[in-house]
Amino acid sequence: MIRNRKDLRDYLSADFEAMSLTEKSMLLEFLKGNTDTVLIGKYVKCLRLYEYYYNRYQSSHSWLYGIITIVLKHIFYHKRRKLGIFIEPNCVGPGINILHPGYIWIDHSSLIGANCTILPRVLIGKKKPGLEPPLVFVGDNCYIGTNATILGPVKIGNNVTIAAGAVVLNDIPDNSIVAGIPAKVIKTK
Repeated sequence: MIRNRKDLRDYLSADFEAMSLTEKSMLLEFLKGNTDTVLIGKYVKCLRLYEYYYNRYQSSHSWLYGIITIVLKHIFYHKRRKLGIFIEPNCVGPGINILHPGYIWIDHSSLIGANCTILPRVLIGKKKPGLEPPLVFVGDNCYIGTNATILGPVKIGNNVTIAAGAVVLNDIPDNSIVAGIPAKVIKTK
């Protein structure tokens, strides 16, 4: 969770490092025509700024933070709809790597660790409405393939690779590769 400016800088630097981006390289990528990379970089930056000001407003109830939060919320929601990436604030740790724009849904009942790679058409949430969050725990250094579905309550360990099209309904141990419907461990790293 981003609580201060140092956390904000750390999260942004980890995110841009995971996506192999900097502020200068975003301009170069745009000039090369790689607009998807630039749009995802701007989306992640907006997500982190929104998280920072939202958390600051929740802790201080300052009217200035409230106004900034409202403005950033509208900008963030516009970017969400434009890219089809619906990640709730304070759900994803530092170092998120979104490789392509496309439908990604991570709802508020999820907590995702650091340095995770997420491909398009991923759904992470809970099975039944009304259950108390957080219900889905994804560890650090995980890779979530295209069209994967993770429905909680479930705990996924560190260094887990989830194959494309897998449906995770049960807990996954550390250092595993899972595939199938429902997902089963097919290999241990």
